[in-house]
Amino acid sequence: MKLLIDSLLDYYRQQLYNYNSMIKGYGVYLKPLHIVVKNSLSDSKKIYYYFGRYWYKLKAINGKLKWIYMGREKPLDSLPDPPTNPLLVLEVKRGQSNPDLLCIYVKNFGKVSAQINQIIKVIYTCCSQLGQHDIKACIELRLRNHDNP
Repeated sequence: MKLLIDSLLDYYRQQLYNYNSMIKGYGVYLKPLHIVVKNSLSDSKKIYYYFGRYWYKLKAINGKLKWIYMGREKPLDSLPDPPTNPLLVLEVKRGQSNPDLLCIYVKNFGKVSAQINQIIKVIYTCCSQLGQHDIKACIELRLRNHDNP
């Protein structure tokens, strides 16, 4: 399961980087990954990861780049829609008779669902054909080839 989620997030981050390159002329930026660390009074810490959630504008002030927060909504109507977070499309359920069995459901989000299904097929193929150390390289290569036929 971790391999699936890691692969989907790697793929999504690459889509966000490509999206930001595409919208460069608009002067805004969709931050691919935002990490928040919260410390509690009991000396424990929680780490939150937000993917493709916050919009910023980069501005040069006194020779330094400053990130100006613009919110969670797309700041300009003329911008193309950003890629959909694949984790919003997945639903994972445990088997009732066997809690170790995980079932992955891909909700119908049109083109995004087709991409997620393709990623799942790539992961399954790489996992069933290769040794443990080659799986990540196999997945990366096949997904790169899938995006650039």
